[in-house]
Amino acid sequence: MLNTIAFLVLGCAIILGAFSVVTVKNVMHAAYWLLEVAVAVAGLFYFMSAEYIAILQLLVYAGAVGMLLVFTVMITRRSRIDNERPAAFSLFALLASALLFAALAYGVLQSPTFAVRAAPATVSMLTFGRTLFSTDGWVLAFEIASLLLTVALVAAVWWTKDRDD
Repeated sequence: MLNTIAFLVLGCAIILGAFSVVTVKNVMHAAYWLLEVAVAVAGLFYFMSAEYIAILQLLVYAGAVGMLLVFTVMITRRSRIDNERPAAFSLFALLASALLFAALAYGVLQSPTFAVRAAPATVSMLTFGRTLFSTDGWVLAFEIASLLLTVALVAAVWWTKDRDD
């Protein structure tokens, strides 16, 4: 019963947050709503007994939104007007997204693999950690990607700064 209530509350929070991200005019508020969505998704993972994925969700996505706030919004804005985005409504975008949603829902519901299957055998955290951090694992690629993204973010901030020459 508690999991059902938590699922409903977190699901509503995700839908409300996602809707707010695309509808608010202030870019800072949109970024905060995006942070709320990331935290609510982590809560869903936690209640589905996927604690490790919930922690990764918080570290990767909530941390990425925090970096988005610090580097791209707070450093590059020059005035309060830069925080506002135009309120442009597009009927074409609404129709295209509704059509895409209908096509995806139809495809998922008609799929023969849309059935409950037995959970795969669980892997221990020790085995997962050894695989992740071994010399032929994923840790080096992850660190290189994070370094590359940080350099790109700093370069973007440098590129957009005022030039007084």
